[in-house]
Amino acid sequence: MSMARKPAPLKNRLKRGRAQVAVLRPEDFGKSIGEICWELLRPVCPLDVADAAEQTERLGRQPAFTSAEATGWVVGALASDLAYYGRDEDQNALMDDPKLRAIEDEVIAALGPDARWYTNSTHPLPRFRRAGHGRGWVSITRATFDLVVAARGNGLDLVLVQTAED
Repeated sequence: MSMARKPAPLKNRLKRGRAQVAVLRPEDFGKSIGEICWELLRPVCPLDVADAAEQTERLGRQPAFTSAEATGWVVGALASDLAYYGRDEDQNALMDDPKLRAIEDEVIAALGPDARWYTNSTHPLPRFRRAGHGRGWVSITRATFDLVVAARGNGLDLVLVQTAED
């Protein structure tokens, strides 16, 4: 009789995508989500922001959203192709990957329905972009393209960052 393998912890499975930073950790109640992003990104990514205050300001340019609107953001940050986004069918097919969807569903559930989500970009997956809105973002790193997704809820902080060079 074989025993089913216990899946790796969620924080480890998050690191299997394209994201340069994929962190799910206990909330640091003494810091804003922008400060958390600044701390985590500074050692890993060349930044286009001078300090945590500018990081927070850039994340605040897009309206914050709730977990009810978070579908596609984790999958997009882990797997979408930021440099070649003309392949919308391929990008939307990511949503059908059961492993990525399972990770995203777990992350959203772990953060809870009252979590606040922040990003520097319009949605990375075409299926979730409003009609007439292409890609738009405010850069945080010095990469040609970047996507920062951060959330706070249920005593957890989430930071996902993907960058792409031309």
